[in-house]
Amino acid sequence: MRIVEVVPPNPHWRSQFEAEATAIAPILRETLIALHHIGSTSIPGIYAKPIIDLLAEVRDLEQVDAQNSALESLGYVAMGAYGIPGRRYFRKDNSAGVRTHHLHNF
Repeated sequence: MRIVEVVPPNPHWRSQFEAEATAIAPILRETLIALHHIGSTSIPGIYAKPIIDLLAEVRDLEQVDAQNSALESLGYVAMGAYGIPGRRYFRKDNSAGVRTHHLHNF
């Protein structure tokens, strides 16, 4: 059984998204349309899973695939479509192995 952790609101979630978006944007610059903070941490004041979800609107998924190594240098693991055709999904854990970020590219 998988345990899902839900924590009290954290005022730093927005700045954590902004820092991650600042790191990701130059890597995806050739294909990036916009980066969005999505998921429960994007809603101020609610309890949430403490994982920052990012949605990248892109022009070309093949260009995202070409940046796998660059995203891996930020700590992301490329997961491919991961069950959703037309998506490229990446996940990131901290040094303790705890999931911190999801990056969804469509």
